[in-house]
Formats: sequence, C-alpha cells, structure tokens
Amino acid sequence: MKYKNIVLTKRGGPEVLQISQNELLPPKDDQLRIKILACGLGRTDVAMRYGYYPFAPKIPFVPGYEIVGRVESVGHKVTEFSIGDTVAALTVYGGYSEYIYLEQKHLVKVPEVLDAGEAVALVLNYTTAYQMLKRTANVQQGNRILITGASGGVGTALLDLGKLEGLKMYGTASKQKHETIRKYDAVPIDYKSQDFVKFIREREPGGLDIVFDGIAGANVGRSFSLLCKGGKLVEYGYPNFTGMLQGVFKVMLLNSLPNGTKAESYGISGSYKKNRPIILEDLATLFNLLKEKKIKPVISRRMPLLDASEANRILESGSVTGKIVLMTPELLT
Repeated sequence: MKYKNIVLTKRGGPEVLQISQNELLPPKDDQLRIKILACGLGRTDVAMRYGYYPFAPKIPFVPGYEIVGRVESVGHKVTEFSIGDTVAALTVYGGYSEYIYLEQKHLVKVPEVLDAGEAVALVLNYTTAYQMLKRTANVQQGNRILITGASGGVGTALLDLGKLEGLKMYGTASKQKHETIRKYDAVPIDYKSQDFVKFIREREPGGLDIVFDGIAGANVGRSFSLLCKGGKLVEYGYPNFTGMLQGVFKVMLLNSLPNGTKAESYGISGSYKKNRPIILEDLATLFNLLKEKKIKPVISRRMPLLDASEANRILESGSVTGKIVLMTPELLT
C-alpha cells in the first residue's frame, strides 16, 4: 500500500512543492504511525521553501510544521498511546503528508471532541503566543501591549489569549483586517496610513508594558521606544537566518541601554529543543481552553492536504487573516 506526501524539491516558489508516493510501512519499535487529519500552514513553511530557515533539513524533504492525526499503528515499545488516539505534534517538517511516523515523546493527546482544524491551529501559533505571554513576558491583567502583525496566525493567537488575560491591546494590520482585531476588544492601527509610534504615544503617554514584534527590521527600535520603564520587547517570527542574527544583535544592543527596559527573542524551534516537556504541557493546556470554548482560532481557509502548493501561494500573497489549514479530504466533505 502506498501513501502520498508533498516534497520540497528545490528552493523557490510554491511550484517547487511536488506530490510524491511512498510505501506505507509498519512503525519502528519506538514509533507510531499516524494518519494526518490536519496540518497547519505558516510563514516558517515559506522561509523553508526559499532556504531561509536554519532548522530545516537538507532538500528534498517534506515540509509541514504541525499536525493533528489519528494513531493507526504502534511499535511494541510505545506505552503512552493506543490505536485510535487523536494526537498532535510540533513536527517542524513532515506534515504535508497523508501519514507520518513519530516517537511518543513528541506527542500530546487531543480531546476527541475537538475539531482537527482548530486543534492544529493551536500547535504552533497558540503555543508560541502562550509561551511569549505567560513565560517570556509574564503578563498581568491590565498590561498595555502592542502586537505588530496582529492579523497573522500568531498575532490573532496573541489577541485571543490576551483578551482572556484582560490585557489592553493595540494591533497593527492593514485596514481590511481591522474588524478581526476589534473582535478581540483591541485597538487596530493601519500600518500603511498611520504612524504607529505617534498613535501609541498620543494614547499611552506613559508607555507600554510589552510589545510583541513579529515584523522585525526597522520596526524593532521604534517598537522598543514605546516601552515604559521596566517594559519588555519580545521579538518573534524572524523571516530568515540573517534576520534572526540581526534580531539577536539588536536585542543585545537594546538590553545594554540604561533605561530599565528589556528585549528578548522567542523562537519555538529553539525552545522546543531545550524545553520540550514544558511546550507539550502548554499545548495540553491550550487544548483544554479550546474544549472549554475560552479560545477560538481564526481559520482563514481549509484546503485538501495535497493542495499544499496552492495553499502556499495564497499564504504568500499576504491576504490571509489567521490560519490556513490543510486537511484530509474526508473531513472537508
């Protein structure tokens, strides 16, 4: 029996993603064979496609940073999961596929009542947002925050979780995406026609407690200037390796300034390597929040799993609010 996946054949645009076939084999002793129900799409996939992402494997490989799937077969050393369990994983790559083989240490059980498309949206975007809010910035009720790039997958996750935490929020986005930002009781700023620094200073003369900056570049210094004494800038979502190095350098430079403010970088891949159990614990917490209907991810579009090339084209167009999710066809009917 064979199964299909999407292979990144070389660096380039969405057209370099090609369908391939593989033999469906039994899992190894310490692995589970998982039928993928949903795979999330994100900016990291685009960075990998162009060769900008430092944690990507050597080309050719199967992209796909996060999955939700159903366990179909287990190796004899697997003790924590059973056939039929619904599970989630931060895969980094391998998710554009009908099946994937993973070790149990990378898996979290997903409550059966959850929609697979919504559940997969939590794995990367919401875990990143949750970690930055709770573990990096240690937000407190009433904190004043700015989110740059607020309409994206991580941005909308920050808004959703920030509303739950009782934060006073501002978010930058193009004007046609402002209704989404208002939905979370946040104040939208049109980055195309408004100077966000001037906008914030007029409304928050005492400064902001935290800025979550997902744009980087020249934005970093301007965002940092909006902080109150003791405030914190959290950078995330670097578009490429050069941007990551520049971001780290800027964070070091900003932290050397004697003004009582701090800057920090967050990357979930690096955090996962160091703190996998904590990230999986936070993901389980997020699944419970979704089950309790306290959060709800923004799904821009659901598309067939093997339509990854077209989904990448749509994502790269910049028209997406929230998350594109690739799903097994039977869940789309």
